[in-house]
Amino acid sequence: MQLARTGRRSASKSRAVRAMVSQTVSAPKREKDPKKRVVITGMGLVPVFGSGIDTFYDKLLEGESGISLIDRFDASSFSARFAGQIRVFSSKGYIDGKNDRRLDDCWRYCLVAGKRALEDASLCSKVLENMDRTRIGVLVGTAWEV
Repeated sequence: MQLARTGRRSASKSRAVRAMVSQTVSAPKREKDPKKRVVITGMGLVPVFGSGIDTFYDKLLEGESGISLIDRFDASSFSARFAGQIRVFSSKGYIDGKNDRRLDDCWRYCLVAGKRALEDASLCSKVLENMDRTRIGVLVGTAWEV
């Protein structure tokens, strides 16, 4: 390390050293109780670009963010004016016409993503009829940062 003329470390050098120091983190231990284990059998997305898991993953690898200026409504009164807006979306084949007209976009996205996850897991309605529904769950996630 270089010393400044005063005999103290320069601020930039000491920050660099502190940034290099990191704690060792180990992976969590595997759950041994079968009642507490989680198995992900299928995934479904309604992403900001394209539709489907493969398209989403490819765009992430290419470094595409999908974030743009909000243009679906007037966002001038909000502190955030950029967002990931879903532009290409169709619920056809997932939600019937009557419910599709009644639901807002968020509900439609959740239902389509959930049904895509069931398809990805190869869980058709006939299979689901024979399963213990108290042992099945769906995780729906979204992000918002202001």
